[in-house]
Amino acid sequence: MFLSVVLLVGFLTLVVMGYSFNLREIGGTGEVVERSGLVQISSLPTGATIYIDGEAPLLLSTNASRTMLAGEHEISLARGGFDGWKKTINVTEGMIYRLNYPRLFKEDREKEDVVAFAETADAAATEAVPTGKVSFVTTSPNNERMVLVQGGVMYMLNLNENKPEQKALALTDVNGNVVKITTVAGAEWSGNSERLLAKVNEKWAVVDVRNVKETVWLEEILVKDATEQGSKCDESAVASCAKMAISDIKFESEAGDRLLILDEKKALFEMSVRDKKLSEVLREGVVRFDNDAEKVVFLDEKGRLMAYRVGEEEAYLVAEVGKNAKLATMKYFQESYVGVVSEGKFVVYRKLGWVAGDEEMEKVFEEEVGFEVASLKKRGKGMVFELVGVNGEDEVFDIEAMKTTKVDAAGTAWVDEYLRYRLKEGKLSVLDYDGLNERVLVFDGVLTGRKVVISGNNRWLYYFAKDEKGTEKLVREKIN
Repeated sequence: MFLSVVLLVGFLTLVVMGYSFNLREIGGTGEVVERSGLVQISSLPTGATIYIDGEAPLLLSTNASRTMLAGEHEISLARGGFDGWKKTINVTEGMIYRLNYPRLFKEDREKEDVVAFAETADAAATEAVPTGKVSFVTTSPNNERMVLVQGGVMYMLNLNENKPEQKALALTDVNGNVVKITTVAGAEWSGNSERLLAKVNEKWAVVDVRNVKETVWLEEILVKDATEQGSKCDESAVASCAKMAISDIKFESEAGDRLLILDEKKALFEMSVRDKKLSEVLREGVVRFDNDAEKVVFLDEKGRLMAYRVGEEEAYLVAEVGKNAKLATMKYFQESYVGVVSEGKFVVYRKLGWVAGDEEMEKVFEEEVGFEVASLKKRGKGMVFELVGVNGEDEVFDIEAMKTTKVDAAGTAWVDEYLRYRLKEGKLSVLDYDGLNERVLVFDGVLTGRKVVISGNNRWLYYFAKDEKGTEKLVREKIN
């Protein structure tokens, strides 16, 4: 009995460690004990049949998990009435590989017009019918809200609704006057999709899309605090002062109620949106920074990559990376990652959570970059770093596969953290983040230079097009 228990415990321990047993080899000449990894396979929509190396295991469909021998395997998904999906993955022994992004598109899709954007008013137009060109479009991280500017007015649509309608977001300035919008730049959403940070008419604002009356214009706060701290800001030149003061600005919190602001003197501040107050200087000598809602990672004037938690006095050295390094941070499940491009190399550091007094990060990847990098970005909720070259080159780093892949990114932008779209010659195609599985969905009439989005409830594909009269419109197709 004791021996049986020991054998059972040993067997289970080996399984947990990623070993499997090839019963067909017992008595043969091959290996009986083999090392495996666990692959978790999901799809949108669910219920697709999974094929592993060309075979469909019995009763295996998404969403599912399966142990596979270490090495390369071809995974393909199929479901009646939908297009297919396929990828070769490299399974690492004892590790989990998450395929949580494959998307299948319905082949026979219903199409409908959502909004027509009349550029000029006609005899039939009323005040309730917006007119003017669409000059700006952005969508929230949860793909539920679209915010656009038409004719100098900001509007919002709920993309999940059965009949989305344009609802005006009547922005007013600090004096209560309605703002006619001419330019919007630097737009960034809070993680919960409820606040939009943007430079409106050259003035920074945090727009509360649920209650536009709670919109906060930063210029008044920044100039007031800068003046109190002895700055030479001229209060009569609010806009120019605020513009000169900010070098970089990002949401610090998921709710968007706190901001991190880097001024031109390389000082980092925290600002409370709710209290409309700017903190004392958090750190000095900051060249650039990023944050993952848990830690701020910044490059200092000495070329050191530092990790810092707001509220603590000490910052911790991650690595010496050089004064011109570019950086980006992300959270993937419980792990924190920092990507760095410096001196022709791309390096990734990793840490499982942050614990006070234990700030060391492990270098998990390093590779030469074959082009000059203009920007390093994280995508969506994590998993992908994107390196964009000065001449349009594009390369992505996949945290699951721990490798980089060059992508033909011409004419592409991002639907979400895993899916791209390409607009070319009136056609709309979608492709995975790494350029694979490109599929043409719409063959003509699609406007280039506009946003493509899949609604947060995964029911609708939205894009912009023109009708036979040349009128711009927002169109959607039912994909699920």
